[in-house]
Formats: sequence, C-alpha cells, structure tokens
Amino acid sequence: MNPQEQRALGIAEAEVARAELYDTLGQLSNRLNYAKRIDEATERVGLRIREERRERPLVFITGVVVVAATAGAVVWALARRAGRNLR
Repeated sequence: MNPQEQRALGIAEAEVARAELYDTLGQLSNRLNYAKRIDEATERVGLRIREERRERPLVFITGVVVVAATAGAVVWALARRAGRNLR
C-alpha cells in the first residue's frame, strides 16, 4: 500500500470514528437531559389525562376524588402527628 492509499484509509477511518462519536454524544445528550425528559413525560401524562376525561368522564372524576381524598388523609395524618409532637 502506497502512502497516498494509507492516508486515504486513515482519513476514512477517522471519519467513521468521528461519526460514531457524534452519534454516541447525541445519545448521551438525550439520556442526560433530564429537564427535557421530565417535560416530555409531563406532556404525555397530561395528554393521557385529557383523553381519559374525554372518553370516560366517570372514571376520571372517580380518580380525581380518590387522589384528593388520599392527599387530604395524608395531610390530616401529618398535621395530627405534628400536633401531638407539640404537646
């Protein structure tokens, strides 16, 4: 293999390595961008909630009531515990 062929082969290998590196960096960037992933997950959940509300309103209302009751019970229990600790 003459020097020109070796040089061309080296350049081709460097271009392949560079493309692989950029691909890897792109994948890492997507995986490590937590803010973007959280925003996308929040958007998906919001879409599912809107679909559920439109398609099955009774199930949606029941879910809202259950979540509200659970949150209320947790807050009540925490407030009761805090009140006991202050005595």
